[in-house]
Amino acid sequence: MRLGRLLIIVAILVILGLVAIYALLNLGTPQTPPDGAGATAEIVIVMQPIPRGGVITAESLGTIPYPLEQINEGMFTNIGDALGLRARYDLDQNVPLTRSMVVETPEQVAETGSDNALLIPSGMVAFPIPIDRFSSLAYGLRAGDHVNVISTMLMVDLDGNFQSILPNNSAAVLGPGGVVVSSVETADSSTPSLTVDPLVNSLTAQIVTGGGSSPQGAAIVDPALNQPFYVVASETQRPRLISQTLLQDIVILHVGNFLYTDNEGNEVQPPSTEIDATGNAVPSAVNPPDLITLIVSPQDAVTLNWLIYAGSELTLALRSAGDDSIISTQAVTLEYLLNTYNIPVPTKLPFGLNPRVNTLQSPTIQDAIPVPPQQ
Repeated sequence: MRLGRLLIIVAILVILGLVAIYALLNLGTPQTPPDGAGATAEIVIVMQPIPRGGVITAESLGTIPYPLEQINEGMFTNIGDALGLRARYDLDQNVPLTRSMVVETPEQVAETGSDNALLIPSGMVAFPIPIDRFSSLAYGLRAGDHVNVISTMLMVDLDGNFQSILPNNSAAVLGPGGVVVSSVETADSSTPSLTVDPLVNSLTAQIVTGGGSSPQGAAIVDPALNQPFYVVASETQRPRLISQTLLQDIVILHVGNFLYTDNEGNEVQPPSTEIDATGNAVPSAVNPPDLITLIVSPQDAVTLNWLIYAGSELTLALRSAGDDSIISTQAVTLEYLLNTYNIPVPTKLPFGLNPRVNTLQSPTIQDAIPVPPQQ
């Protein structure tokens, strides 16, 4: 047993000795690096954020050591070489400055295009639509929000040939002779009146029309009297309202006016277009935005353009963050409203409210009750 333990101790000592010899021969001897390996040189970096078009100054730059083998020809190694140049686009802090990031003149900044174009995915376009307080969620929309676009329009019946609103005006053709012609005269734009003029005998024929006082009607037979009547509309045709979701999950690029670049390459607010009585420009006030720019497909841009010029009302509905679902919606008309929400058509009753109600009035805040003076 003692001999076995002695052999184990000797083996351990031999192993430790070999390890110590290896460490002295390898770890203790400094390794000689290849030629140029580990060498560094100074490169120029951005120490302060520089906006697009901004002039590069010595205060906005600095230098750091950088591996020599990783330095390329596009990097600046001398701060003086970059002074006076302009940033091609927004430069962040602690970024190595390269020659592709700078230009020499403001005109070259404009040639690179706007930063907004970088935010538009390939195959898409930016398109502005007008907004107001209601259609823009009380001006609560911001760039990057996802919205649905709802279109609301009025439809009327047209004559297919004339492309005019129905009903047409009735007319008669008179031959030459000693007959008279009835024409319409209006003192204002409200009520037309008929006048009778003698027919000029040199005319071979003339179309006689009452204009707005002679709309085309329809003949009906009264069931009680069994007598025919010619019925005309009591008013012009009422347009029919329809509303439908047009586009879904649309990204907002910008709200309001974009900044523009002046002659110095600095981005500033657009100049005021208002002129006072002396002919001087009125300083621009802080007004709510009246435009919002959306990122849409080229076909959707053409559709929005048509709807805007056609007079359709466009309303934006804000989507939940991260929700990219597409839900099919039904167009809403008066018929859809009555059927879907079980709204009955009011029955004609032998009694009613007094005074009569012709239009809806929004609730208003009542005036405060006056406090009697103290005695």
